[in-house]
Amino acid sequence: MGFPINGIRMGRGALRAVLVAGVALGACAAAHAQGTLVVSIATDPTGFDPEAVQNNTSGFIMGAVHDSLVAYKPGTTEVAPGLAKSWEVSPDGLTYTFHLRTGVKFHDGTPFNAAEYIRTLDRQLKKDDPNTVYNTGPVEGYEDFTFGAVASYAALDNGTVQFKLKEPNAAFLNSLAMVWNGVVSYDAAAKWGKDFRNHPVGTGPFVFREWKSRDQVALDANPEYWKGKPKVEHLVFKVMPDAQAALLALQRGETQVMGDVATQVVPALRADRNIVVLTQPGLTVNGMAMPNQVAPFNDKRVRQALNYAVDKEAINKALYSGLAVTMTSPIPPAQWGYDPSLKGYPYDPKKAAALLKEAGVQLPLHAELLTYNTPRGYNPAGPDLAVALQGYFKKVGVEVDIRKLDMGAFLGTVRSGKYPGLFLVGWSGDNGDPDNFVAPLWGSYSMPVGDTAHYQDPQVDAEMKAAVLEVDHDKRMAMYKKIQAQILDGAPWVFVNSTLLVRATRKNVEGFKLSPTQMFFDMEQVSLKP
Repeated sequence: MGFPINGIRMGRGALRAVLVAGVALGACAAAHAQGTLVVSIATDPTGFDPEAVQNNTSGFIMGAVHDSLVAYKPGTTEVAPGLAKSWEVSPDGLTYTFHLRTGVKFHDGTPFNAAEYIRTLDRQLKKDDPNTVYNTGPVEGYEDFTFGAVASYAALDNGTVQFKLKEPNAAFLNSLAMVWNGVVSYDAAAKWGKDFRNHPVGTGPFVFREWKSRDQVALDANPEYWKGKPKVEHLVFKVMPDAQAALLALQRGETQVMGDVATQVVPALRADRNIVVLTQPGLTVNGMAMPNQVAPFNDKRVRQALNYAVDKEAINKALYSGLAVTMTSPIPPAQWGYDPSLKGYPYDPKKAAALLKEAGVQLPLHAELLTYNTPRGYNPAGPDLAVALQGYFKKVGVEVDIRKLDMGAFLGTVRSGKYPGLFLVGWSGDNGDPDNFVAPLWGSYSMPVGDTAHYQDPQVDAEMKAAVLEVDHDKRMAMYKKIQAQILDGAPWVFVNSTLLVRATRKNVEGFKLSPTQMFFDMEQVSLKP
């Protein structure tokens, strides 16, 4: 992707794309007067079943359709009541008892209660359940991550659910609040079967109406929402992969929120007095994964060499408009547990060349670099990052060919466990706990959906598992300090940067708050001034 900004002439193809987008959004602009909030997103979702689908774009919609047992306080990852109004944890950290709200209904009219929640858990966790999620297609979920320590769960009465754990899990409450643990209607899942991920039914503020692939997802306000009816009648997520078209739509008022902000449009957004640019420190990491099991990348020296080969500070300035900081640790500065004493891999092409020579690499080394084709929340520069990396690698004798895929195909490829090349990689934290970075990204037990670099270190695996069992915060801090240093030394990725979370809204949008997880939570609070 190039860097078109105000003052640079667009080609006919780009102009035509903008004009077509403007015509297509005409209906949305007309609907705006009727209380429709339109959010532009850069890529198409892949489904809406939180128990089976794991990608941020899908999560954007799921966060508006589903509630979880507990929630995050707006703008934070601090746990707050959700479908459970209160809870107790036993002194030994092994028993969690949740007291559920009464009078809550799923969008299909099914009452939410303890028995229904247990049925949802059975669908998620028991492969012999007649409507198990594993019968619906490939499952990319957080079942093991969230519930791996659970020994049993039961409804004590109609309004009380209890979990008993085999061992403490310091992140259990935070994980229950993730969008990926949104509570679904068991009856709707049984009705739709394999197609449920295209017809979500939750208890959230908005009701799913339709999904037009590569066009838009339309939701309607839930008039019976337990927090109160949303302040807009309709919520539309409009797929707009072209950054300039998304910019123009926001400037014209055809959309009211830009969900995926490409760095090249930030100057124009900031210059428009009718637009507000919202930022906050991001729970994000961004870089390039190497196939740690494939020669020559199975040699740590080669992986370290590629880290030294890249000038991350220059990339931050050229591609990210000052909205990123260089990664010096595998977890971002906004995440508690981050170790500021780590120095990362400063730009040192001579050291990179020496390490490649030491590892016996015959130059030029050829490889493929796979990239997605649109900006992401953790990488607003999108595929331009791949081009920058390509240039730096060439200087040390590593020649890469770039291949672009849309996000769905990209994820399918890198999560297959079989892709042997280099690929862009990133992560947005889901629950505010450092385990949510190190375990899914570099715990070998997370493969193939997680740990897509196939980094395998038994000692690090054991230390990760020990850290999440520890309930003493200071001890956990010390444990994650050691884990960070080990992963950094192992260099499974080229660690590039951590980006700020950036979104833009029209000035007439009120009540919209950023979430550190990047999800669209609390959308019932958003309104539009006339």
